[in-house]
Amino acid sequence: MNQPAGMTRLQGRIAGLRKTRKERDFVLSQIGGVGLGASAVGAALGGMSGAAIGIATMDTEEAADYVEFELDGRPVQGWLWRFPFQDGDTVELVGEPAGDRFVAYGVRRPEDGLVALYPHCVEGWRSHLKSNLRFWAWVFAGLYAIALGIMIVLALSRYGIDMTHFLTMVVGYSLPMCVLVFGFLAWRATAKLKGFALMSEAVFRGFGWPEPARINLRERSRARRQAGDPSGYGDFFFRY
Repeated sequence: MNQPAGMTRLQGRIAGLRKTRKERDFVLSQIGGVGLGASAVGAALGGMSGAAIGIATMDTEEAADYVEFELDGRPVQGWLWRFPFQDGDTVELVGEPAGDRFVAYGVRRPEDGLVALYPHCVEGWRSHLKSNLRFWAWVFAGLYAIALGIMIVLALSRYGIDMTHFLTMVVGYSLPMCVLVFGFLAWRATAKLKGFALMSEAVFRGFGWPEPARINLRERSRARRQAGDPSGYGDFFFRY
């Protein structure tokens, strides 16, 4: 199976797990910044694929699990949104070697399909584009309907305007302009997160999953929820 450039898959048993919940800036404002700290990206930038480097244009800080353990004797470190695994679990990792250690971006337990991933790496680009534009379309439709309703009420109560003429003018001129402006803003907001989507695809390919650009782990995982799944399942860790 072909792996993405710089991306490797390992399998083995977790030992000596150390897990710390920390606040970190997971989307570096510039290459070489301190946002990711430790080794998850900061120490491995020199060997990262182009898709992974794409996340370095964004800026945010949030909580995630910083983990250190050995996989069959090989040191592993990484930042995962939520890490539900324990010592003794047999897992497969996708990531990149960094000197004498391995930087993990995705960890999966084949036994039950649970997957822990680098923060926000939950869907490929096509899925990301579809879900985000659909969300913005609903937001636009709601705001436009409210604004139009207010204008209709004002037109009827204060000005006695002919509604046919009013709606023709307002909808005919305002709707195309609003769609154009709002569509541009929605595209910009969606494109700013493209780096996460491309990083997701690289990890998905590393696991060998088909059609990585179309994968949406949130939707897939919520459809496969099982009794006893711990808190955070479907939001911060997933199943595939």
